Amino acid sequence: MMDANIIVVGAGCAGMQLINALLKLPAEQTGDILLIESKLNQSHKSWCFWTSKPSEYDFLISKYWEELKFASSKSDLTKKIAPFRYNYINSEQFFDYHQQLIAKSPRVKIVYEEVRQFKSDNNLKQVITSQNTYQAKHVYSSLHDFEVLNSKKILLWQHFKGWFIKTDAPVFKANQATIMDFSVPQDGAAHFMYVLPFSETEALIEFTSFSKVDSYTDHTYNSYLEKYISDKINCHFEIIREEKGKIPMTDFNFPAINEHGVIQIGSAAGAIKPSTGYAFKRISRHTEYLIECFLNGNKVVQNMPGLARFDFYDTLLLQIIQKKPEKVARIMDQLFSRNSFNEILTFLDEKSSLLDEISLFSTLPKRLFLKQVLHYVQAKF
Repeated sequence: MMDANIIVVGAGCAGMQLINALLKLPAEQTGDILLIESKLNQSHKSWCFWTSKPSEYDFLISKYWEELKFASSKSDLTKKIAPFRYNYINSEQFFDYHQQLIAKSPRVKIVYEEVRQFKSDNNLKQVITSQNTYQAKHVYSSLHDFEVLNSKKILLWQHFKGWFIKTDAPVFKANQATIMDFSVPQDGAAHFMYVLPFSETEALIEFTSFSKVDSYTDHTYNSYLEKYISDKINCHFEIIREEKGKIPMTDFNFPAINEHGVIQIGSAAGAIKPSTGYAFKRISRHTEYLIECFLNGNKVVQNMPGLARFDFYDTLLLQIIQKKPEKVARIMDQLFSRNSFNEILTFLDEKSSLLDEISLFSTLPKRLFLKQVLHYVQAKF
């Protein structure tokens, strides 16, 4: 039995942000911190988020864009987004920074062991791994099991594959990121391309699907990528590296604390926005809330601080993706063509007012959304 005051399970984005925040506090407040991670190396990921003000991780932003593009079979829209910036963080740099932070701190120890279960014993929580049992007063965990989702809940997937490419000609606008391009074949799901240029000759080109299945074959992903690059870029290129992943899209109400008193973080706390998959900034907001609770001795009573009506909006879109995926491109086309990009970003950040949201929804297919409201009410009652 090994003791610490704080245990963090999972050295991913949420676990590292929490460690970073805890290390800003005096050592006498946190005591010893134990970080438990099952994998020695994290897979490469790209994290993007938009900001209008300085943020905690500005120093890790390796590229940002001040202009966004949306495209579909009907539209080709480009707009500047000041005062917002669309930011990119390379996960390798993120993890390198936090590994160095941990290495320099005498109060943090990291072990690479697989967590098997949690238990509670009076005021202490126990973390049982494949090798040891650890206990602490405060335990935070990013572990989750999507098998426990209620059958009545929606569970879809945002899955993707991207190529980091280098072209032999200057074909990209380095200050313009394509947030969505729905001009690709939809094929019974919601498909779009995502383009992040790092220079005039280098970019991440990513195919993304919102669908009931959690992945396609590499052949399918590659076919979409090859055709898009051939149609839109049409020059010789080489693939530098690739990334691939999947993100759950669900209206499941994630518990703030599990049955053993362990506080959930990251995707286990619902930090991934269900309708878009964006998580980095939401994890930062959740981390701030957890630190506030820790300092004030308050019980963690909610997973993601926010307004309930945004959960409702997310559920409506998930219902459409689940039942009418062929309608998603039309919805997004009307959203981006009839509203300013800044209004959309503010809405997705859940910082818009109710009047703003009424105005925004008035630009979308009304009959379709009214049907989903009816389905939502029926599911509730």
